[in-house]
Amino acid sequence: MGPRTYIDRRLKILYEKFSPSEWFWLVSYSGGKDSTLLLLSVLSFARDKNFSFGVVYNDSGGDLPELRELSFRVLRAIESLGYKVYYTKPDKSFFDLLLTRYSPPRWNFRWCCKRLKEEPFRRLVYSLSTQSPILNLVGNRRYEARWRNWFIKKINDRIFYAAPLLDLRADEVWDLLKDFSKRIPELVFVYEELRNIYNGSDRSGCWFCPLIINDRFLEKRPELLRLKYQVFSLWCTNKRDELFELAKKYPNLIHVSISKNEIKKNYYPCKQKCAECQILRLRQNIFKKL
Repeated sequence: MGPRTYIDRRLKILYEKFSPSEWFWLVSYSGGKDSTLLLLSVLSFARDKNFSFGVVYNDSGGDLPELRELSFRVLRAIESLGYKVYYTKPDKSFFDLLLTRYSPPRWNFRWCCKRLKEEPFRRLVYSLSTQSPILNLVGNRRYEARWRNWFIKKINDRIFYAAPLLDLRADEVWDLLKDFSKRIPELVFVYEELRNIYNGSDRSGCWFCPLIINDRFLEKRPELLRLKYQVFSLWCTNKRDELFELAKKYPNLIHVSISKNEIKKNYYPCKQKCAECQILRLRQNIFKKL
């Protein structure tokens, strides 16, 4: 069974179980390769079955500028085709929270995912579910992590999540993206541009993510790698006023909306357990590459 068949089979199962005449299909789109393939495959399927769906994009503030720009081009194309697009964003940026409340995220405390992505998305979905039951389609693949090994997940009686790309490998995602982009004239540009942005890497998460130690994505962007090193070096050495000033130099990358007097100095929620923290390894690894 080929990768295209895997997606078609799962979308047909969802179509029978969650009829678009009764359920509102909402595609989670982040701009990365997986969610882009998800969007294109659902668009193709919806055209064949003649139903409408929605797309949600959460502007978390961590995307590469070129990826964010491409994402908005895709979303404008989707809107021009008559599909509803929803935009969400967190109440506070990663750097607002880093300077006032949290230490850098850890493997066992990934507060950034909850505050930057999950909370604004959940508010939207729960609001929409008062009007219609929601089938939220996500780009999860079982090969990425053990906890993503599910096809359908029930949140409550009016909200279900589904992962049509569950069975795909990364190379199959790229092959299908190339195929789908050729079939959809309005989005024919997306495959080549995504390929150029990824440039051989296999991830497109937040550029400042401290949980990625060997960041091949940023190694091809040394200016961002250097900025990532500065951010966590300044926070860990209690030079947070300098981090605040750095934000003024890079406003498109370091989003800060708090005032300078809100910064918490000598504040270490991590309890300065540096020997146990991945930030030390991260800084050492980046320093070698710089």
